[in-house]
Amino acid sequence: MVLILGLTGGFFLGQLGIPLLTQLSPFSDSDLGALLVLVAAEVLVRLRGLGAATPSLLQHAVDNIRIGFVFSVVLQAFKLGS
Repeated sequence: MVLILGLTGGFFLGQLGIPLLTQLSPFSDSDLGALLVLVAAEVLVRLRGLGAATPSLLQHAVDNIRIGFVFSVVLQAFKLGS
């Protein structure tokens, strides 16, 4: 159940965060916003690598949040036609 919530939560963050990010004046440029999204995804990947050999439930949840977030970014790109 936690893993499904992680997927949907990451998707929700991407769907809400990206349009809100473009409304902020310093991040209104699409290149800077894309770079910020890339940095956020890479930070989640790096946090995953710091864990133990056997991943815990929290690490799986962070992975699912990242997967949902990246999926929503890709879906936004398809909707925008880029």
